Amino acid sequence: MREVWSRIQHVVWDWNGTLLDDVELAVTGVNHVCARFGVPAVTRDMYRARFQFPISEFYATLGFDLVRVPFGDIIREYLSIFDDRVRHCALNEGALELLECLRRNGIESSILSASYRPTLVRTLEAKGLAGHFTHVCGLGDEQATSKLEEGRRLQAALGLEGDRIVYLGDTTHDAEIAAELGWRSCIISRGHQDDARLASCNALRVSGIPALFEELPWPVIGSVPPLRGVLHDSR
Repeated sequence: MREVWSRIQHVVWDWNGTLLDDVELAVTGVNHVCARFGVPAVTRDMYRARFQFPISEFYATLGFDLVRVPFGDIIREYLSIFDDRVRHCALNEGALELLECLRRNGIESSILSASYRPTLVRTLEAKGLAGHFTHVCGLGDEQATSKLEEGRRLQAALGLEGDRIVYLGDTTHDAEIAAELGWRSCIISRGHQDDARLASCNALRVSGIPALFEELPWPVIGSVPPLRGVLHDSR
């Protein structure tokens, strides 16, 4: 990871599960949908073992009949819980400190998320983070279907060589998007997918944001979280 950091000019962050600790809320939202449509509830462990993109396939693995229950109806029920409460979720440990460390060392950050962009912007404002990002890229609808297309637009806006950009995410889908765009990637394994699910991921993995501080090539100014976690290279 130190070699990756040494070339990076821009950090692109996933939002849900990477910067924002919202897994518990996601489980609550999914279980609300399960109760509404008569599907067995999930545990946090089950959620993290099965979560995937496209989101419709995730719900199919839980037992939803997507012919009988349209995916749009599922998402509306989920968001009726999630969007109302997401602003109360905490940031993941070390998130704000790393954002500030990057800024002080001349490295800009952007967000590329499958969240509905208006909701994402409102949540960033609620967290006091609106000014931390050069670009905030979310989706134009609420069904999380075109994150790669938003990534292509962001790549064009940044105008950097792909290996000068690193995407920090928490799912195999984030690693796939980075590979498609020619970006470096690093996956944080405390988010929406568990280690077993991430094992197929051809990307660097870390246990949490604090572990990233161990590999920074720049001076760290001010206090940072205690260093912990082991860097894993799944390649």
